[in-house]
Amino acid sequence: MKNSRAFFLSLIFVVLTILSMLLLYPGALPRVIGSDGVNNYALLIRIEGYTSLIDTPVQEYVANAIKTAEDRRVPLVIHLDTYGGYLDPALNIANMLLESKVPVIVYVHSKAYSAGTLIAMASHIIAMRNSAVIGAVQPVSINPLTGEVVFINETKVVNPIIKTLELCAEQRNRNISLVRRFVYENLVLSGSDAIRLNIANYIVESLDDLLETIQGVKVNISGTTWILKIDRFEYLAPTIDIYVEILLRNSIVNSILFFIGLFGTLALITSGKLELLPLTLIPLLLSLVDSDLGGNIISMALIALGAILLFIEIFVLPGFGVIGASGIVALIAGMLLLPLPMFSYYVDIVTLWRAIAVLASTLGGLFIVVIYKSFKAIRSPKRVSYSPDKAITGRAVDRLAPGKKGYVMIDGELWEAESDDIIESGEEVEIVERKRTPS
Repeated sequence: MKNSRAFFLSLIFVVLTILSMLLLYPGALPRVIGSDGVNNYALLIRIEGYTSLIDTPVQEYVANAIKTAEDRRVPLVIHLDTYGGYLDPALNIANMLLESKVPVIVYVHSKAYSAGTLIAMASHIIAMRNSAVIGAVQPVSINPLTGEVVFINETKVVNPIIKTLELCAEQRNRNISLVRRFVYENLVLSGSDAIRLNIANYIVESLDDLLETIQGVKVNISGTTWILKIDRFEYLAPTIDIYVEILLRNSIVNSILFFIGLFGTLALITSGKLELLPLTLIPLLLSLVDSDLGGNIISMALIALGAILLFIEIFVLPGFGVIGASGIVALIAGMLLLPLPMFSYYVDIVTLWRAIAVLASTLGGLFIVVIYKSFKAIRSPKRVSYSPDKAITGRAVDRLAPGKKGYVMIDGELWEAESDDIIESGEEVEIVERKRTPS
């Protein structure tokens, strides 16, 4: 009966979490587009600041944005301000933009270096501020220990970049002969130079200027002519899982998590404190987000770990301690990394913290209830009678030693006990004497 109540209590809190997320954020629900297909707005994404590093999470961000724009049949505007990033995500984003079924307009606010240039060149329209710059595409490698930057000239690396830039320039009617200089000479162009040399299309000083400039512009995509009639932007922020992945892939954060996870796990194993392993396994799993496994696999592993830990805490071990708290943390981390439909709505930073607060408060409610029940059980009168003629056996919950009290489990109830010998947690015990403590 107690196990059934605990199970249904857990189920109720999970359901309440889902409902609270959906009710608090209407953006989680599907959006219906008019059947006439007419839209006078464009979706806007921002690759700047927190999302400025061109990496796997930003690639997912752009992929989500392109899919959403194609589903709604509206143009996509990318507000770009980046020093660049990693080669593979940059090439993947460029290919996605080349294959886009809707117009893609890149607005270079300040800079589009390296990987940013690849993204801009793949768009249908490039608009730049006059003081903005674009270029410097030569790949480099950075020694993670010394920070030394080494320029790469190997054809196996350089040629795919040049070929992608040439393909972008050819499909978008830009200066093909200039793209090699972006790579071999690290050529950098200002907005006015980019217009003069047929790299960019327009000089605009703000997004409002961009709206006015591109009115009536025609864009041909696979034989279909789009006439741009945009009077507003609808901002599409990254999903929660992308925010979390960007944080976990930060080199400093990732190094700290890996250090805590690896050396903490080794220390706990050698010291025999296996009950504290969840505290180090969770950081170790989170540090693997930066590996080839990816966020989805790690999120599933965290959710599975959290479910196992909560099951152990609720149905196997008495009370509520490190195991249960670690299970809640693992579940929250796993759900934040998993791009399920209910977590895939688009949020800004404020909304992100609200979502975390909803998860923490809802699951925290379960934590408080279980703690209350545990203390109530500990403080309740013991119903097990003691008779010297009848052996009473149980199992040690804590490690007992001379002068050190701990808890033992007798017939499903916790007893505070002491022993003249060392008894390890989990060993079978027998009650030889009972003392009544003053209340």
